[in-house]
Amino acid sequence: MSKIFDALRKAEMEMKRPRRSARRRPPSAKVATGRETTFVRDMDSIFRQSLLNLRNSIDSEMRQKESRVVMFTSAIKGEGKTAICTLLARILALNERERVLIVDCSINNPSIHELFGVTQEVGIIDYLSGETEFEKVVKSPESGFLDIVTIGEVKGGDITQPLFNSERMNRFIKEASEKYDYVLIDTSAILEAAETSIISSFADGSVMIIQAGKTKREVIKRSMLMVEKLGGKFIGTVLNRKKYYIPEFIYKRV
Repeated sequence: MSKIFDALRKAEMEMKRPRRSARRRPPSAKVATGRETTFVRDMDSIFRQSLLNLRNSIDSEMRQKESRVVMFTSAIKGEGKTAICTLLARILALNERERVLIVDCSINNPSIHELFGVTQEVGIIDYLSGETEFEKVVKSPESGFLDIVTIGEVKGGDITQPLFNSERMNRFIKEASEKYDYVLIDTSAILEAAETSIISSFADGSVMIIQAGKTKREVIKRSMLMVEKLGGKFIGTVLNRKKYYIPEFIYKRV
């Protein structure tokens, strides 16, 4: 994982540019810029293409929407949702046409700050608590088109959960969607955090990450039902860590 992040960071730094003012992404814009050349050399081509396919699927599902606020979650922990969310954000930012924001709402296991090497202080929880404003919680760890919002000061579950079901949360999502072309929200696993289903109701769509051969069908169905009952909508699933039981090059020819 660190190799992939290092390759992406190198690509971004090679093509530094002064930040442009935020603007809505043209409907016809596609991924195809010079920075991808470096990215291709250092990343497995099949994995990279899977991320591009995921982006295309998200765009297809949301072509009629004014915003692209997408929640990434899983039924249980350890299925790779944070890695998929973050790597997709990076490949989106490589385009230099879309501004991307990652929001860490994973109360049980926040890790976005570690991946980007920033402090966890002053984040989404502080904003929802009314202790600060939007521009104060946005961090720009690298020059480019990718910003992050960390979790902030995590409070007890009884206090934290109502914060996500509030007008402040609605205001945060609205302001983020106005300033960014993509807002990707990383959350805790559905069955392990009650606030995840609440957060889904503020997103334009949710993506379920499923580890191949690990999570049972009944568990996935129950998790999706919990989200849908609160108004959340799933736009797709990602089957992660699939094992090849015959040589991989054969799959490429099938």
